Amino acid sequence: MESILLYWLMIFGFGGILWLWERRTPLRQIEYNSEFFKELSKVSITVPYGIFGDLFLSAIIFNLFIFPANIIESTGFLSLPLWVRLLTAYLGRELTYYIIHRLQHSNMFFWLTHHWHHSSPSVWWLVAQRVSFTSMVLYRISFIWFPLLKIPPEIILIVMAHLAFQDNWIHLNVKWQSWMKIIEWIYVTPRFHSIHHYDMRGKNLGDTLTIFDRLFGTYLDPDTYDLKEDQSASNNEPITVRMVVGI
Repeated sequence: MESILLYWLMIFGFGGILWLWERRTPLRQIEYNSEFFKELSKVSITVPYGIFGDLFLSAIIFNLFIFPANIIESTGFLSLPLWVRLLTAYLGRELTYYIIHRLQHSNMFFWLTHHWHHSSPSVWWLVAQRVSFTSMVLYRISFIWFPLLKIPPEIILIVMAHLAFQDNWIHLNVKWQSWMKIIEWIYVTPRFHSIHHYDMRGKNLGDTLTIFDRLFGTYLDPDTYDLKEDQSASNNEPITVRMVVGI
């Protein structure tokens, strides 16, 4: 429970720090003074069921992986150095996230779990937490690689801190910088992910790495995309309870 609460504290801590950059050099003008409290009211729904979802997964879903855990242990993979297992877990988590995210944009049933996240007309750091309950559960499943490969709790905590930072970082409403293109050979940046929100074709689906978008044909180079000043990131549909739950 402590690690779950710490994760959410990191989410808002990193978000608050990154917001200073966002307000200084915004990509698009947003009335933050009014939008902040509107978005915070939506996030206040997300946090409680996010904590519940984490507890649910810890208590129930992780037990379903006893069999694959035994298979992995029988292969001798767990005897490999920690850095090999950590890299494998990280790549496994990223690939699993990519598959889930791609399904959400290519399958109508899975889209229902993701619709709420794309319901905001503008993209900025706090919008990152506009996630339905079912979508949150799906994404948390991708994290199973770390306990499966026996990554120590203290290392998992560092990974959680990185993911908390990343969630806010990629949703920042900041002007595109030339150095972002260099980073994007490997790592997801705000401009890389903003294309995902403003382009409705399901492009740039990676969470932390761009490799799987490049490998599987969903990469869209921001340099080739003309983002209009008044372009919306949503269809401005009314928010419903079903959308928030993700069903």
